[in-house]
Amino acid sequence: MKKYLRFSGFILVALVAINFASCKKKAPKEDYSNIQGNYFSIYKCALDEWNNYTGMPFAIIKTTRINKGKYDTSLSNSDTINWAPILLTFFATDISDRKYLGQYNFNQFDDNEDETHNFIYLAKDPDMFTQKLLITIDQKTMKVKGIYIETYKKTVTEERTQKLYYNPLKTIQIQTDVKPMMGEGTYTLQQWDFMR
Repeated sequence: MKKYLRFSGFILVALVAINFASCKKKAPKEDYSNIQGNYFSIYKCALDEWNNYTGMPFAIIKTTRINKGKYDTSLSNSDTINWAPILLTFFATDISDRKYLGQYNFNQFDDNEDETHNFIYLAKDPDMFTQKLLITIDQKTMKVKGIYIETYKKTVTEERTQKLYYNPLKTIQIQTDVKPMMGEGTYTLQQWDFMR
């Protein structure tokens, strides 16, 4: 009987300890529901650019290079280029949805020599698709002077990184680096230069 009482006492103490351990206060999840606004919107920026420059004809030189091959260059214009794949590549990086609030470290600095405001968003999670977003804005006109984005995606078959750059009415660049789990990788550079 004494063994039974000791054993049941031990079980009781263990259950109480487990109960207290499970009742530990968990760190409160940050609530962003009452915060106004959101992060920078690639969609809104693209729409502004489209509305500002649609209908204006620009000659554009497209350059493509795969791995260390030769550069393939072609001349086109803003009316005949298929903008959909370019825009979709940039749209996929958008972090303006409120679900992204709190998932990026934000920093701002001014470059007075270059007369720009610079805004940097860095993903806290190394598995986030959009890892880095840098926006450069003219201090006087408050217009976007440049956007630089880095992305990362890992699947069971490959690792894919991208570096995207947009300099209004000057350059659009998409660099894609694909590293498969087996075999050789592929590096692709696509660039569109506006001739003005």
